[in-house]
Amino acid sequence: MPTFKLNGAEVELVPQERDSFSWLASQVYRRIHEGPPLPAILTVFAHEGITTQGLAPTDHRIQAILWTLWQLGIGAATVEGEGTARQAKWERGQHENIDGKPVQDLFAEECLKDGRALACGLMVAAARKLRINGNDVDVKISNLDLLKAQAAEVEKRRKDPSHDPAMAAAAYVAELLSGGSDQNDLRLRAAVEIAADLGIRSMLVDAPTRQLRIDGFNEQAALAAAFFQNAPPEQLKAALTRVQTLNRMAEDQSRMIAQQAAGAGPKAKVAQAMVSPGSAAPGSAAPRGTPNGPSFKPRRRA
Repeated sequence: MPTFKLNGAEVELVPQERDSFSWLASQVYRRIHEGPPLPAILTVFAHEGITTQGLAPTDHRIQAILWTLWQLGIGAATVEGEGTARQAKWERGQHENIDGKPVQDLFAEECLKDGRALACGLMVAAARKLRINGNDVDVKISNLDLLKAQAAEVEKRRKDPSHDPAMAAAAYVAELLSGGSDQNDLRLRAAVEIAADLGIRSMLVDAPTRQLRIDGFNEQAALAAAFFQNAPPEQLKAALTRVQTLNRMAEDQSRMIAQQAAGAGPKAKVAQAMVSPGSAAPGSAAPRGTPNGPSFKPRRRA
């Protein structure tokens, strides 16, 4: 078994049940954008668990923290100083870590017990961006109550339960933007997080014509979101299949639009530039279950 050096002491790492990593995810997930880098957060957690709470290095919570650090490529960590002067420091290990491995492989069942899935999920969540009209918007973690409230708003826009909820999420983001919301609006911040959780990677919003198009989906973000929702292994596979299917449909739709625009006049090209995601292009039918819906309806600001 691998070992991790915490405050100078070698700790042997042993496989843990997924519940241990789920506990750690609940402690860390909503802190990853609060300032300290992820290794610092984890190191302080482990340090406080042993020194303040008196937990043994073999405790499942300490083990989950150290496994996650190890999978991030870290071999040793220390906490120096006290109070406001306290600093967490860490050193790269010589072992293989999750860098360079396909993300899909890191959510396999065996990876749920050695911290690989959690380490990968946290890295993905910390770095997520949603591209809107060519501009990258950072996806920040929102307050849980706010997130639930905005999820309810998204669900109101889901007219057909057979259609993927990604379209409703994109429509809600478009409504907020058309109403003048910016990244200081907590509703927009939560709506963007929901859209990213559903795997949306890129979307185009045309407020004057009230049209939008989802350009692509992020398989990594969709897998990470399913993991943090504690989905079992078979549902993780289903989450990946779902977003891969949506990605293919978005790519097919984009190619169809480009081909039709290439053979049309300038006015037709402009008209076809923005098409609702999954909506039927002229002469074709929209498959059931696609992120399809009506154009968004911009709402006036109160």
